[in-house]
Amino acid sequence: MEKSPDRKNKFYPEDITALLFSGITLFILAYYVTTGIINDISVLITPAVSLLLFIIIVFYQNRSPLKFLKFLRSYLHIPLYGIIFSAFQVFVHKLNPNDYDYLLLKWDYMFFGFDITVWLEKFISKGLTEVLTLSYFSYYVLPTLTFVLLFFSKKQEAFLNARNYLLAIVLGWYGAFIFYLALPAAGPDIAYPEHYTVPLQGLTPLTNTYLENLGKYLRESFVRNTFPSMHFGIILITNYFAYLYRRKYFWFCTLPLGTLLAIATVYLRQHYLIDLVGSLPVAAISIYIASKLISRNKA
Repeated sequence: MEKSPDRKNKFYPEDITALLFSGITLFILAYYVTTGIINDISVLITPAVSLLLFIIIVFYQNRSPLKFLKFLRSYLHIPLYGIIFSAFQVFVHKLNPNDYDYLLLKWDYMFFGFDITVWLEKFISKGLTEVLTLSYFSYYVLPTLTFVLLFFSKKQEAFLNARNYLLAIVLGWYGAFIFYLALPAAGPDIAYPEHYTVPLQGLTPLTNTYLENLGKYLRESFVRNTFPSMHFGIILITNYFAYLYRRKYFWFCTLPLGTLLAIATVYLRQHYLIDLVGSLPVAAISIYIASKLISRNKA
C-alpha cells in the first residue's frame, strides 16, 4: 500500500529544525559540562532524554496508522521547545556574557522618543495588572490550544494546516535563539529596577505570587530572551493561522488576547518596545518559510 503524503518522509521540516537546534544546544551544553565550566550534569540529562524520546516517537509513528501517535508526534514539539530553551539559557550568558539592555533602551528612545515601560506607570492598577498578567500567561496556552483546534478541524487539509502552524512557531522559536545569543538582554524590570516607582500588584494572591516568582526566576537564572519578543511573535503567528482557518476563534480569542498580551509585555516591564517591533519580521519570515516548506512537502 502506498504511504499517504503526510507520512512519506521520516522527518518533517519542523522535526529537522528542532533536531538541528537541539543538537547544537546539547553539543555546547555537553562541552561545558565535560570541561567543568558547568558542574550540574542534570542540566544535560533532561534535554538529552527528551530529544531521544522524541526521535523514537517519530520513527515509531512513521510505521503506525494511529491518529493519536500522529497528533503526539507533532504536538511534542511544543513541550520539547520549552526543554531545549531552558537548556540553551543555561549557557547563553557564558557564550556571550555581555548584556545589551542599554542598546535596546537606546533604540526605544531613538525610534519612539520615550520608554514605554515607564510611561505606562501612570495607568497601573491592581485590576489592570490582573487582566494583563493573565493575558501574558496565555502565551503558554494558545500554541497548544491552536494546534489542537487546527489538527481536529473538519477541514480537508486539517493536518497540513496544523503542521503549517506548528512549523511556523518552531521556526520562530528556534530562530530567535540567534538573536538571544547575539543580543542577550535581561529586560527592563531586571536591568533598570531604579526606573520604576509603582509596584506591580494584582487582585489575587495567585497573580501576585506569579509576578513575584517570575521576577525572582529572571533575576537568578540569567535568562536572556528579550529581543525579539517571542511572546508577541508567537501570538502574531497564532493570529495569522487563526484568521485563516478558525475565524471565530480569531475574533473572540486570539485577537483580543493577543492585543492584551502585546500591552502586557511592556506593562509588566518584560520587554522594550523595540522587542515587539523586532518580532514582526521574525513572525513574517517564519510564516513565509513554513508555508513554502509545507507546500513542497505536500507535493
